[in-house]
Amino acid sequence: RTAFVEALEADPGSVDAHLGLARAYYGLGEYARAVLEFEKVLSFDNLPRDLLDRAATYDKAAEDYAAGRAWRTFYYAETGIGNYRENSSAATDIFGGAGDHDTFWPLRVGGGWNSDLPKSHSFNATLDYRFRWYDDKDRRNDSDWRWNVNASRPIDDDSLRFGMRGRVSYRGDGQHRNDWGVFASYGLGLGANDRLTFGGELRERRYPRGPLRNRTRDIAELTGSWTHSLADGRTSLTFGANVGQEWATQDRPDGDASFWGVNGELDHAFSGSLDAYFWWSYLNEGYDDERPDFTTDPDLLVIRNDDLWNFGGGLVWRFASDWSLRPTFEYNWETSSIPALAYSSTELWVTVRKSF
Repeated sequence: RTAFVEALEADPGSVDAHLGLARAYYGLGEYARAVLEFEKVLSFDNLPRDLLDRAATYDKAAEDYAAGRAWRTFYYAETGIGNYRENSSAATDIFGGAGDHDTFWPLRVGGGWNSDLPKSHSFNATLDYRFRWYDDKDRRNDSDWRWNVNASRPIDDDSLRFGMRGRVSYRGDGQHRNDWGVFASYGLGLGANDRLTFGGELRERRYPRGPLRNRTRDIAELTGSWTHSLADGRTSLTFGANVGQEWATQDRPDGDASFWGVNGELDHAFSGSLDAYFWWSYLNEGYDDERPDFTTDPDLLVIRNDDLWNFGGGLVWRFASDWSLRPTFEYNWETSSIPALAYSSTELWVTVRKSF
C-alpha cells in the first residue's frame, strides 16, 4: 500500500498505481477503500450492493489488467425463491386486495467487459437480465434487460465517466417499456476515505404501443452523492440526492412533472465472507395537470402529488469461492393525493449467486 501511495504522489494519474493501491486495500480487507479506489479507473453498472462482491469483481478485472489481458470479463448467475405481499393502503381500502401474496422464482444473469482506450481511458460495458416467475397465473411475470456502455478515466485523484445506458422491461399484455439515455459523472476524490460524485442524465422513457403509450416522456436528472469509508475501510456510508424534470410527449393525463429525492446506504463487511447492508430512498413527484379520469366533478379534480419510500437490505455469506448465499428484503410504500394510486408491498427472497 505504501509503495502505491508513493507512486501516486509521483504520478497522480497512473492507472497502474490506482489499480495497485485498490488491490492492496482489497488484500488488507479494506473493501470500502478498495471500491473507492477501483472506481477511479473502472466503472461497472448493475453490480450487487454489497462491498464484498463489488470489490471482488473489480479486483478480478484489475488482476487481468496486471496480467496483460486485453479484455477483462466477469459473469454471474443467481436464482432462489421469494415471496411478494401487497400491504394494506388507501387503494386496497377502495378496491380490496390487501394481504394478497404470491411465491415467486427469481433469476438473474449477466456480465461485464473492460478494455483499454487511448489516453488512460477505460471502456466498460455491462448487460444484466432479471426475470421473475410468479406462482399466481393471473399475475404477469417480470422480464427486464439493463445495459450500460461507458468510458472512464482517472484525473489525478478524481474520475470522469460518460456513456449510454438503457433498459427494456415487460409490462404485461404484450407491452414493453424502453428506456435509454446519455449520462456523465465526475467523482471528486477527497483522500482514501471520501468521494463526492456529481452526475447528469438525459433519457427517454418510451412505451411503443398499446394503452400505456401516453406515459411516454423525456427526462432530465441531476444527481449528487457523498461516500465515506470508516471502521478501517470495512464500512461504507453513502448519502445522495437527485432532482429532475419530466416532459410528457404523448398527452399523459397528469402532464409534465418535476421530482426530487434523497437516498442513503450503509454497508459493513464483517469479514471476507460475511457482509450486511441497508439502503433507503425517498422520492417526491409533483405533476402539473389536474387528473380528469377519476371524477367528472370539476370541484373534485386534483393535481397528482406522490411520495415514494423504499427500504431494503440483506446479508451476503460467501460460503465458497465465487459462491454466495443472499437473503434479502424490500419494503415499498407510496402515498398519493389520489388515494386510488396508493401502494405498499413487502418482498422477501433468498438466492444463491455464482460468479465466473
